[in-house]
Amino acid sequence: MTRGHPTLSAMAAMASVVAWGLAASLGAQEIPQQFDWHEAREIPSATPWGQTVDVESTRLIRSWTTMPEYTNPTVDHLPAAPAVVSPTDHFGHPVGKPGVLHGVEEIYGYMEALAASSARVAFQRLGRTEEGRDLALVQVGSEANLARLEAVKAGMKRLSDPRVTEVAEAEALVADLPAIYTFYAGLHSTETGPPEMVMEMAYRLAVSDDPMIQTIRDSVVVFIVPVAEPDGRDKVVDWHRRYNADVYDTDDRVPGPPYWGKYIFHDNNRDGLQLTARLTQELVGLFLDWHYPVGHDLHESVPYLYVSTGTGPYNPTVDPIAVSEWQWMSNWEVTNLTALGMPGVWTHGFYTGWYPGYLLWVTNTRNAVGRFYETFGNSIPNTMERGLNERSTEVEWYRPNPPRDTTVWSLRNNTNYMQTGALNAVYLVAQNRSRVLDNFWRKSSNAVEKGRAEAPYGYVVPTDQARRADASYMLNLLRRQGMEVHRAEDDGTFGDVTVAEGDYVIRMDQPYRNFVQTLMETQDFPDDAPSPYDDVAWTYPLMFNVTVEAVDDPAIQELDLDLVDDEIRMAGAYEHIDGDEESGVHVVVPNASAHIMKARLALGPGVEVVVADGEITIDDDRTVAPGAWLLRPWEIGRDDLEAWAAEHGMTAYTIEDTQLGGIAHHPMDMPRVAVLHTWTRTQDEGWARFTLDQAGLEYAYISEKDLAGMDLRAQFDVVVFPHQGTRATAKSIFQGVDPEHGPLAYTRTDEFPSHGTPDGEADITGGMGFDGLKALRTFVDEGGTLIAIGTAGSIPVEFGFLRDVTFRPRGTMFIPGSILQGEVVNPADPIVYGYGETLPLYHQFGPYLNVPDDEDYRVPVKYAAGSELLLSGAARSAGSLAEDPAIYSTPLGEGHVVIFGFDALHRHQNHGNHALVWNAILNWNDLEVGQQEDGADAVAPEPMN
Repeated sequence: MTRGHPTLSAMAAMASVVAWGLAASLGAQEIPQQFDWHEAREIPSATPWGQTVDVESTRLIRSWTTMPEYTNPTVDHLPAAPAVVSPTDHFGHPVGKPGVLHGVEEIYGYMEALAASSARVAFQRLGRTEEGRDLALVQVGSEANLARLEAVKAGMKRLSDPRVTEVAEAEALVADLPAIYTFYAGLHSTETGPPEMVMEMAYRLAVSDDPMIQTIRDSVVVFIVPVAEPDGRDKVVDWHRRYNADVYDTDDRVPGPPYWGKYIFHDNNRDGLQLTARLTQELVGLFLDWHYPVGHDLHESVPYLYVSTGTGPYNPTVDPIAVSEWQWMSNWEVTNLTALGMPGVWTHGFYTGWYPGYLLWVTNTRNAVGRFYETFGNSIPNTMERGLNERSTEVEWYRPNPPRDTTVWSLRNNTNYMQTGALNAVYLVAQNRSRVLDNFWRKSSNAVEKGRAEAPYGYVVPTDQARRADASYMLNLLRRQGMEVHRAEDDGTFGDVTVAEGDYVIRMDQPYRNFVQTLMETQDFPDDAPSPYDDVAWTYPLMFNVTVEAVDDPAIQELDLDLVDDEIRMAGAYEHIDGDEESGVHVVVPNASAHIMKARLALGPGVEVVVADGEITIDDDRTVAPGAWLLRPWEIGRDDLEAWAAEHGMTAYTIEDTQLGGIAHHPMDMPRVAVLHTWTRTQDEGWARFTLDQAGLEYAYISEKDLAGMDLRAQFDVVVFPHQGTRATAKSIFQGVDPEHGPLAYTRTDEFPSHGTPDGEADITGGMGFDGLKALRTFVDEGGTLIAIGTAGSIPVEFGFLRDVTFRPRGTMFIPGSILQGEVVNPADPIVYGYGETLPLYHQFGPYLNVPDDEDYRVPVKYAAGSELLLSGAARSAGSLAEDPAIYSTPLGEGHVVIFGFDALHRHQNHGNHALVWNAILNWNDLEVGQQEDGADAVAPEPMN
């Protein structure tokens, strides 16, 4: 198929052919860092609008651009402004120099200098990351608009809430306010171009007299977050300087670094629903502070510039105005850049628009517009030849002028494309400022009106919860997201839902009603839809395993309700039934709360906890299921117990110890814990570490390379091996990073100070090897407990630790990031203590356990069958999963192995699954309790007297 490219002048076309032929004829190591096509074009000393040009910077910018069609008059020059610090003034060269990346403080240093030299630029530091680096914000606009930013902020806040802004005031605000357009750069740290580009864009916006730029300045204040992931940026810059500075072939790039942030790798763009990372918290806070109508996330991947709309299915809770804005804006950019002669600008055929947890959805979920770019990048800033797959270069209706099959690509090309698109995007908003602001107000109005006119009219979260701490956490998370939560001042009945005084109510007649809906309702991902880009289900009540009731009666909004403005804490309950300090026993009901580990640790090491392995009778009407914690009154008094239960949402009783009736029990021995990580994937184990840290559990952090030299059993009782990603196999985990790159140090040095954290290694290649594998097996044989989550279980399964257990192929099953129904098979197993008969399980492509039928007693949880299996999301061809094991727990040697067939610690989202892991850790040396073949004697310690 022949593809047309933009027509150039004869001279430029000849220069293009010469430059391209030169680059293509050279070996990868010989690609020049400067290209001479531009020499056929004279660099004028002034722009058509009369502004002086920085000729030397312009010459370099054009020389680093590999072909004339990869630039245009918007960005092919650098305007001169003697009083304002340019990137060349600050760094000695313009942005886009081959081989050069700037660290966080270097970027901030330039932005601070720019702000100090221009009244059109402001710079401020925001909050800090987990590793102590600052996030920052740059604001660029006219002097007049920057001078009234506080008034703009107040006006945008009123515009965001139609309940306090009448039509006349909204119209006045629309007529008066500038729009705010916010860019996020550097979220994905190995996508290195955006933090470089935004430095030049900020300068251009501040000083250029281009009529287009002047229109932008007068009508828009551009916000720029120059580095959204500062911790990762510094690690990647150091990695480039350490290993890739002289690499000119993509096949020779040294993979790494192994970490970005302290916890989160690529998933830092999947944190919008749980708000765990400091960067997410700060950027959500930025929106809730400013209520800007457009947010734009700058990424790199597909060639040359993808402008987001997505293939669909779109999330059905998004206002149709926003969906139309996606198309309107993207088609403007594609049309304008194509008209400028730039090939490879397109939309539609990438991403879906379903999952609301990305950074760009900070705006989409709150009545603004969320967008993103994918600009072609090399990751490392060196100029190199790139070949493209055929699918990327085909003519499509959404890509009428595709990229070349092969190209020499540079950091400056990347800057040109991204900056041209971004400026055109802001120009569209500037030209249509009142339309964009009016749409923002209308989307908020639509949400409130829908909340008043359509069921559900509210959600009730009763305080009488089995897992009060979990419900409290969920409600506080909603409030952190900017949603309103009320508390009932009276009782009421609304249809089949009863509200008691003190219960929490989430009214739907609020501006973020659509976000409430997408979080609280179940998802139904269409069977005939394209493959999803990420998870397809995230339903809060299921993820937290708490009771939430939808109300279909509009009268719920008339109930006497009090807006909550403090942290919510559903206090636990304590009741003294009988017994005193001499003869009593405290009975605590953990109820499989995600907070049981934190609660246990809060008791302190001086309080002995005993776990009841049978049912306890509290009084004539009440019993407590197996798994209750038994505490002695002389170790924790009644008042302290009551305060502790209230703090941690627990239910506790004091009874006579004679009521225990000689019940079987075992001591809860707090183990010495290690978290094992590989060097090939630190993403999922980072989420696991975050979850353990939130619980306050101390652990050693060890790598696969540490295993061979360790006597694991002498140091640890439990090894937690987190999920390794859906594509991992036993072979890939075992082999680790390819030794062809070794020795590959990730250690802190004076030259590379960002490396070596949160763990370091002199050589990260080679995996655990046979010695490491043997160390794991010996650890279990000698009495340790190995908890392998998700694909980490392939190590004990595929390497034969467990003789009769296998993983079976996925086949045609398609279960992407969904919530399935689990059924408790063996309620006597400590792993499921506190759960009922069923529980929601997060599931993403297995792994799928195959266990002999005669070992069902070692299966604490299985998947439900038939129509009961899928709770939220999608599960195609999933019939073969029915009643299959979800967890397998078995003794091995003197120790124990627990295999999770799903990620029970997924992104700190599926809180309802956390207690499965906590139970396995807290009962690590008593996991055989309740595991016996039919007819065999139960495992039962001595009766408790």
